[in-house]
Amino acid sequence: MIAGLGNAFTRLPPSWQGAAWMTMSALLFAAQAAMVRYLSQDMHFLEISLFRALFGVVAMLPWLMRAGLGVMRTRHTGLYAGRGLLSTIAMYGWFGSLALIPIADATAISFTFPLFIALFGVIFLRESAHAMRWAALIIGFAGTLVIVRPGFEEVNIGMVMVIGAGLCIATSAMMLKVAIRTDHPDTAVLYQSVFMLPFAVAGAALVWQWPSAEQWLWGLALGAASATAQRFYTRAFAVGETGAVAPFDFARLPFAVVLGFVAFSELPDLWTVLGAAIIFAAWIVAERSESRRARG
Repeated sequence: MIAGLGNAFTRLPPSWQGAAWMTMSALLFAAQAAMVRYLSQDMHFLEISLFRALFGVVAMLPWLMRAGLGVMRTRHTGLYAGRGLLSTIAMYGWFGSLALIPIADATAISFTFPLFIALFGVIFLRESAHAMRWAALIIGFAGTLVIVRPGFEEVNIGMVMVIGAGLCIATSAMMLKVAIRTDHPDTAVLYQSVFMLPFAVAGAALVWQWPSAEQWLWGLALGAASATAQRFYTRAFAVGETGAVAPFDFARLPFAVVLGFVAFSELPDLWTVLGAAIIFAAWIVAERSESRRARG
């Protein structure tokens, strides 16, 4: 039965497969955010980041044992090292923000991530762009300004950290698109965790306090969720065009709202919902336009 479902999935159009992978990734990334929010009540985000890097490697070991060490051969070692550094900086920005602002707010602002990714895809990878996609980018960034409201509200450092993380993630995504032209997507995921680990160790050493048994268990769950989400995220880019699959990352918001309310009694304010709706609507219009262009 499982094999049959797998075969049916592979027969779907690449854009549908990419959308499914990205949606599953969004669910796990929302769960990751909830875990970080919980752990940050008693732990420094630099220490939590080590959990993600360490257990991210551990979570990938079963796959490596099945695939064999040969899958680690690559021509992109330098690219992966740079991606590891950028990913660590992005992780610090994202995890640090979750210690300062509600999950839904951080998630809504992180909608700049696919906007940056789509923009960088056009600029650096010369992916197709048309008026509707550019309009989506402009309107999407306007939605981000609605959430942040610079000049009307004091900008929380947590918001700035999310946007900084988005810039790093977008650059990392461009490196990923280059690497998986020749490497297996899971190879890229494992290399990301491997190269993040030494940077994460250095950061955690500055604030280290020995975790409790419960925190170790949550750290293991965090690493597993993060690594699996990254695998799904990587597969999305492997099968679909960047600008086509990135908008499905917006599914993180409803997932984050539910988790934030259930676990922490947090609800987004009106401006957060409005800004997120503007960004989402912009992408819906753009993607429908692209679908019509593809059929034509």
